[in-house]
Amino acid sequence: MLISLFRTVLLYVFIILAVRIMGKRQLSDMQTSELVVTLVISDIAAIPMQNTEQPLLSGLLPITMLVALEIIVSIIMLKSRRFRKIICGNPVVIIKDGKILEDQIKKLRITYEDLYSLLRQQEVFDVSQIKYGIVETNGSVSLLKYDSE
Repeated sequence: MLISLFRTVLLYVFIILAVRIMGKRQLSDMQTSELVVTLVISDIAAIPMQNTEQPLLSGLLPITMLVALEIIVSIIMLKSRRFRKIICGNPVVIIKDGKILEDQIKKLRITYEDLYSLLRQQEVFDVSQIKYGIVETNGSVSLLKYDSE
């Protein structure tokens, strides 16, 4: 049982790192740790549901551990800016003064088609209308437009 707990913690840390490496555009509106917990819980829960010979406790215990880890991580993120940056990342400026910052787009692995689609969804059809475009830590894009005078 202790091995199961240890493997759960290891898997949790590994998946958080993997999701952070994949990039922000995969996260939608969830923070990294929330997405990891959701994915792992669904996977763990499937094992005892599909295999009736597997004890139910072997599914419940890791899920309980993941929920506890998520609560602990959330509390630490509230108290530590540095830890929050490690888990969630930083917002990234991708448009400045009407110009797309190509190095940031490449770093985030966002295609121009995806970027233009995100802009159109916010009713922006010309990049020169934007003073700042920022990819937030949850993957959404915030725009500061120039004043229309």
